[in-house]
Amino acid sequence: MSELVILVIAALAASAISGAIGMGGGVTLLAVMATIMEPAAVVPIHGVVQMTSNFTRALRLLKRVNWSIVAMYFPTMLLGAWIGLQLYRGAGMPWFKPAIGLFVLAFLAWDRFKPKRLQMPRWVFVPAGLGGGFLTIAVGAAGPFLAAFFLRDDLERHEVVATKAAIQTFGHLVKIPAFLSIGFRYQDELVTIVPLLACVVIGTFLGTSLLHRMREDVFRNVFRIVLGLLALRLVASPWI
Repeated sequence: MSELVILVIAALAASAISGAIGMGGGVTLLAVMATIMEPAAVVPIHGVVQMTSNFTRALRLLKRVNWSIVAMYFPTMLLGAWIGLQLYRGAGMPWFKPAIGLFVLAFLAWDRFKPKRLQMPRWVFVPAGLGGGFLTIAVGAAGPFLAAFFLRDDLERHEVVATKAAIQTFGHLVKIPAFLSIGFRYQDELVTIVPLLACVVIGTFLGTSLLHRMREDVFRNVFRIVLGLLALRLVASPWI
């Protein structure tokens, strides 16, 4: 029961964070779950919880979703998820999280020092789908990786949070049939799953309410700071 209470509090806080700035909550919740739950159950249950959190967030901000980005991301995400599932069945990849952290730090540096008129093309979300689909299965969270692609001048804060939530909803949705196909029994975990789902819905409403009150410049600064901290944590993950 004490472990469930910790998970419930973590889920509420994590979804509020993601609702406000579009990221950070998923990785935070994953870390808490990994310290408490059986390893084999962490990624499948985290996927259901995060699917609900992202879907609620996308629904709250539905008019701000950039569907052209979703359309570019979705097909390659399916392929990436399939590749990730093959590797999830066997090999460990301790080098992967630091590699993603370095990738994100490189993007932050590029965003800081790029020429003012240089902008990533929209088609970058096609290869991003491949990487995002792979990571959401193999590692459990693709949020920091995807957030790097949203460091753009042509999306305002509501579009960033809404569109990122939409593409991550699809990514986490794919996890359910993927893990069912390798024998995971979601019905045996309902005592844990149901309270967490209720908490992420509440947390998402709290976070998106804060988003509406936040200034654009504040949002972008907080977005970069949180993304940088998450990247540093990923780089240091083999040692912490």
